[in-house]
Amino acid sequence: MKLSIVIPAYNEVNTLPEVIRRTHALAVDKEILVVDDGSTDGTAELLKSVELPDLKAFFHPANRGKGASLRTAFQHVT
Repeated sequence: MKLSIVIPAYNEVNTLPEVIRRTHALAVDKEILVVDDGSTDGTAELLKSVELPDLKAFFHPANRGKGASLRTAFQHVT
């Protein structure tokens, strides 16, 4: 069984690298789904630069709220 970890993000360029590092380090079969919700601080660019096999990134062109980010991620959970 695979664990799906959903991370909604809005302007989290300073904290997201540590969240991803810690989540990726978990010793379980997992997928990490991060949804950038229209960030304006470089979060989207950061996510585009991360290359991890268990990370999937999704992007909203404008801020739609946490609920919309969760719905986007849940559509892609395997």
